[in-house]
Amino acid sequence: MIFIDLELKSKKWNEEKNIEKLVEKICQKIIPLTDLKKLLTKNFTLEIAVSLVSDAQIKKINQQFRDKNKATDVLSFSNLDENLIRQIGLKKAVGPSNYLLLGDIVIAYETVKKESLAQKKKFHEHLTHLILHSILHLIGFDHEDEKMAKIMENLEIKILKTLKIQNPYQ
Repeated sequence: MIFIDLELKSKKWNEEKNIEKLVEKICQKIIPLTDLKKLLTKNFTLEIAVSLVSDAQIKKINQQFRDKNKATDVLSFSNLDENLIRQIGLKKAVGPSNYLLLGDIVIAYETVKKESLAQKKKFHEHLTHLILHSILHLIGFDHEDEKMAKIMENLEIKILKTLKIQNPYQ
């Protein structure tokens, strides 16, 4: 079972029709396309917290947790040790539990909207990419160096292609 704990913390998101249902649908589609599929048995519950915020709200969070005094499109906070995942694999890092609160994803409306317009992408497709990118961060993927970035980008491209979304890096 996949449970998305969704909080609408900025009314700006209401500019997008049925945004809560859309985010839920995106998460439900993406999760089984990642390494998380190995965990998704009928007895397993996976939970992710998603907060839909404004630029001002994400700027505060970015300052508090990353010491960066600016808004960004999305932030991810994993409840798992990402280095441990890279060392022993996701399934072993999770252990024998039947429940996992994977982490938190925080998404800023204005930045996502600006990026989608500037990059001439459909809003929901750009949002899908950012959610996928965040989920991959939550399960240990990163782009700290060129090699890691290439692995993560290639996986994003492959998963987005199955969702009929073009390569976001072109």
